[in-house]
Amino acid sequence: MIAARHPSPVRDPRPANVRRGFTLIELIVAAVIIALIGSGIVTAVSNMVRAKTKSVGRQQAFARADAAGARIAVDLASAVRSADLAQCRVQVTDSGPGHVQRDGLTVLMRSMRTVRGGEDIPEGGEYEAQYRVDGGGTTAGLWRRVDPAFDLALDAGGIASLLAAGVFSFSVEASDGVAWFEAWDSDSDGMPHAVRVTIRAQSDDGKADATVRRVVAIDRVPTPPDAEATTTPAAGESTDGTTGTGGTGGGG
Repeated sequence: MIAARHPSPVRDPRPANVRRGFTLIELIVAAVIIALIGSGIVTAVSNMVRAKTKSVGRQQAFARADAAGARIAVDLASAVRSADLAQCRVQVTDSGPGHVQRDGLTVLMRSMRTVRGGEDIPEGGEYEAQYRVDGGGTTAGLWRRVDPAFDLALDAGGIASLLAAGVFSFSVEASDGVAWFEAWDSDSDGMPHAVRVTIRAQSDDGKADATVRRVVAIDRVPTPPDAEATTTPAAGESTDGTTGTGGTGGGG
């Protein structure tokens, strides 16, 4: 009797310690995932850098406009006030309509800081300060001209300096206590109740800008005159301060 033979199992010719490699589809999927992650990281970093650059630009633009507004507010608060309009001045020059304004401001103010200094060039305590946007390139911005008041060269002379670089719009308005006016001259309109300035400045790269507005109230009470005030004598009192008798009377 012949015993039946069972077929022997088929064996894998590869060694048992050899692992199966990645397929092409798995490699493609992994590459796509890595690319998406890398793209997300690059986008996030780029947005963060862009936001930081924009924030720095806005801070720079705001600092420029705020510094200019603070300087103008000091000059307006120190404006000379007098009953004689020839001894004080606040003038606003309108540049016309438009989104970008180039107005002018001139104010006669008091200051303890001399323009030129030096013992051979005496200066008083009253100065004429003028503001306007001028220049080009690195010198473009809001300029301030200061000149001793009541000199021979009116509206000219003095020393001009760049107050704030990057200022491209300068708007000034004056108020009579009821409405705002784009043009004003204290020689004919009197001293205004308040002056409102709007300053727009931009950063060095020109990608960020900021706007600052200052409203400065002006004390319109004039200084008392230097001359001694004369008093009107009361009834029954003479100019020398003695009291009258109400009549001389006569002996009959």
